[in-house]
Amino acid sequence: QLVQSRDRIANGLKKLLETNELVAKMEVELTALEPELKKKSADTDALMATLQVDQKKADEVRVVVLKDEATAKEKAEETQQIAADAQRDLDEALPALEAANKALDALDKSDISEIRVFQKPPELVLTVLEAICTLFNARPDWANSKQLLGDPGFLKRMIEYDKDNIPENTLKKLKKYIDNPKFHPDIVEKTSKACKSMCMWARALDLYARVFKTVEPKREKLKIAQADLDVVQAQLAEKQKALADVEAKIAELKSSYDKSLAEKEELSQNIQTTADRLKRASKLTSALADEQIRWAESVEMFEKEIGNVVGNVFIAAACVAYFGAFTSSYRLELVRSWTDHCKKLGIPVSDELTLVSVLGDSYEIRQWNIFGLPRDSFSTENALLVTRGRRWPLMIDPQDQANRWIRTMERRNGLKLIKLTDPNFLRTLENAIRIGQPVLLEEVEETLDPALEPILLKQTFMQGGRLLIHLGDSDIDYDKNFRFYMTTKMANPHYLPEVCIKVTIINFTVIQSGLEDQLLSDVVRLERPDLEEKRNQLIVRINADKSELKRIENEILRKMYHSEGNILDDEELIETLNSSKITSGEISKRLVQAEQTEAMISTERENYRSVAARGSVMYFVVATLAEVDPMYQYSLKYFQQLFNICIENSAKSTDLTARLNTLITNCTNSVYTNIARGLFEQHKLMFSFMLCCDIMRQSGKISNDEWSYFLRGAAGMDKERPEKPDIPWLTQALWNDCCDLEESLPVFRNICTDIVTTPVYCNIGRLQVRANPEEYSNYTDPPPFNDEQPPNGEGPIGHWDERLTDFQKLILVKVFLEEKVVFAITDFVNNNLGSQFVESPPTDLSILFEDMSNITPLVFVLSTGSDPMSSFLRFAKERNYSDRIHAISLGQGQGPVAEKMISNATKSGDWVFLQNCHLAASWMLAMEVLVKNFSSPDANIHDDFRLFLSSMPTKFFPVSVLQNSVKVTNEPPKGLRANCRRAFTELSVELFETHILGVTWRKLVFGLCFFHAIIQERKKFGPLGWNIKVNDNISKNKHFL
Repeated sequence: QLVQSRDRIANGLKKLLETNELVAKMEVELTALEPELKKKSADTDALMATLQVDQKKADEVRVVVLKDEATAKEKAEETQQIAADAQRDLDEALPALEAANKALDALDKSDISEIRVFQKPPELVLTVLEAICTLFNARPDWANSKQLLGDPGFLKRMIEYDKDNIPENTLKKLKKYIDNPKFHPDIVEKTSKACKSMCMWARALDLYARVFKTVEPKREKLKIAQADLDVVQAQLAEKQKALADVEAKIAELKSSYDKSLAEKEELSQNIQTTADRLKRASKLTSALADEQIRWAESVEMFEKEIGNVVGNVFIAAACVAYFGAFTSSYRLELVRSWTDHCKKLGIPVSDELTLVSVLGDSYEIRQWNIFGLPRDSFSTENALLVTRGRRWPLMIDPQDQANRWIRTMERRNGLKLIKLTDPNFLRTLENAIRIGQPVLLEEVEETLDPALEPILLKQTFMQGGRLLIHLGDSDIDYDKNFRFYMTTKMANPHYLPEVCIKVTIINFTVIQSGLEDQLLSDVVRLERPDLEEKRNQLIVRINADKSELKRIENEILRKMYHSEGNILDDEELIETLNSSKITSGEISKRLVQAEQTEAMISTERENYRSVAARGSVMYFVVATLAEVDPMYQYSLKYFQQLFNICIENSAKSTDLTARLNTLITNCTNSVYTNIARGLFEQHKLMFSFMLCCDIMRQSGKISNDEWSYFLRGAAGMDKERPEKPDIPWLTQALWNDCCDLEESLPVFRNICTDIVTTPVYCNIGRLQVRANPEEYSNYTDPPPFNDEQPPNGEGPIGHWDERLTDFQKLILVKVFLEEKVVFAITDFVNNNLGSQFVESPPTDLSILFEDMSNITPLVFVLSTGSDPMSSFLRFAKERNYSDRIHAISLGQGQGPVAEKMISNATKSGDWVFLQNCHLAASWMLAMEVLVKNFSSPDANIHDDFRLFLSSMPTKFFPVSVLQNSVKVTNEPPKGLRANCRRAFTELSVELFETHILGVTWRKLVFGLCFFHAIIQERKKFGPLGWNIKVNDNISKNKHFL
């Protein structure tokens, strides 16, 4: 493929370079041909003038000749008429004469001898012989007759008889015989056959003599006419010869003129061809001027890639085979190490090698982006692993990004969705394999069904000319268009080697930059829908234009590759290239304008980047909560809905800065409120602290080194440190901590000196932390604080409380007063995020109900001794729903009852409360299917229907239900104020305000609630608070009241 691409571009470049060389040659040729053409034109004009003079003379001669020809023709016609007239007369006698001659020819000597033997011939014989004697001027008697007959040349004399000169006297004598009625051949024949021929001859001569008398004058006239005609024709022949000579000369001149004209035309054509070629060359070079540079660079790049193809393909194959399950940073490290190792072994490989550069196609990647694939390089690599790997992909997809991309991309191909829990998943799979449809297997766990093994291993075989695969207990046709995808929602699954070798495991977990871009699109879509719509249209248009440019370039290269001979003679090709270049020029201009507009839009979109960055940071904090407790599951879809709702509900402002601050504040508060109410008290401060730290890390207020030191401390236990000063209160452990701090973090430089020379302490909120005693005899006053770096590079100087940030103070607390870290964290969060982030958010059911919907359930995460049923019933009563509640405590055999209850409630709009889901582990799968079906397009769920669930923390609670539900914990909040507030929320306004005892009653209620809060708060001190742990039961207050 690389060689073919290089050859196509190299061929196009070669044609361009050849054209440039031809242009120079053709310009020289054109300059040389122009004088020659002028000379040839002058010669041709002179020949033309001569030819015109001679042609005029020839035309004059031709007129005379034509006139004489007409006269001769007329004379010839007259002569011809005379000859024809004489011939007609002769034609009357000649046939008889010829017949007589033929009869004579038939006679022989025996016939003549037969007549001679007569002593006394018969009358008719004698008559015939007398007539013959008369014609030969002999006396007509028998004696003379016998004498004639005895002449050996008698027959010859008769045949050669001078028929044209028979005397008139002889004819008169002959007439008496001719007039004799018996003198007829037919009569004479009866007597003698020989005499019959003689009779015919005699009669024919008589007829001829009579006709000849008439013809002779005509012959004389014909002779005269013929003589005149010969004279005329002789004169005409001379004139025709003269004309022929003139015309021959003219023909010679014309031939010379035609030759000269042809040479002139050839020169003119050459000049025109050269000019046309120059014109086309100008079009070609101007049309492809930009391409010449780019193609030269492309050829050079292809040459490099071909030279490095061994190493590049080797590393790309290794990427496809091995790094699918790893994170983005580890993938980069792997490729870098592989590249370095190849170079050490002398294997040619590209320097900046990536999987996308080797296997990616820009058009295909743009199509994937349109189908919903995030635009970051990590996601693009994952898509390449999905489409290029030989094994079917198994995608780790906790945020459903890969799932949505596959669904969108394969929807047009009839994608089938299955789960291993579906009873008929094998039948669906079998049908898809037969007809070549794609299949997406969702929610895969850590093990795969053995029935899938033939598909995963692609165990196809040929039988009877058919491609088959053994699935289940039968062999089915295998369509090569079949594609198989698998996704799992498990964030960190552990697959055994026998699974890993059958599939390509791909880590599709969202990365922060990718999520930030997604959230930015959501923010801009909500804040500036016109901007986002314009951007989306631009992206589609730019993609379409780039695809069209690629198509045009391929078409240009294809036509140039297949062109034969001189490319400048192919006018159609040049015009096509020119029109293609015009189109590509327009597209390029449009692309420049579009990219400028996109840059402008991107600049405007970047104004909202801070909101998206805050959302991305918060999501990754929320996502890590699943590692703390299996019930802390939140899907990306749920988070985005929460994020978008917060943006829509935030107060509007025309001041962009104020609006951004409002969005950031409200989104942070909203996410904390919605997430924290679903956390146990022991985890809420942890969540707040993680949220605060990640926000500060993202803004650069906490460095990675500081964060790492806070979490892990100093690296290395047995390392050399300076010797501890001999000071009574300075322990070795304290000195080691100071040395590690100074070595690890530049901001703590000189702390080893200050620890023994000046009081080292800091205040964080209400807490003061001291690293050394408050008073010591060797102490000196610290110098004033200076936040600039001194020239000697010894770090900032001054009091530690002034020069340390809040987080650096927190590190100091962790190092020197670790037991106070939790209290310090509370003040740290309070100072940097606000007091609301260290207090439990309100968990009133009326607030939670607003976040629910007919397809979004509410999950009560239970703790020991808690029971939300009383609060639920009271809320139902407030909403006038007491009669429409269906509650059941799950356990063995209660699953079908719960299913029926939910089925009826979805139609009637009632509420269903499924308690203690942790006691029905076997039914959780069925419940997951029920809840998922709520969101299916063909589901018909009543708008008033609501589903409430309660469960203790458990691993088998359906993750998909947890990820897309509103969650709330049911345990006492932390802090006196939070406990008092919660106790008051359990009381109705009427019970507190309208009691008959008035103020006394209200004091009594407050005292009871405050007492309950003190009892709950003492629990955090462990055995010092209560030697026997007291369970929270807010319902006791009601009984007391």
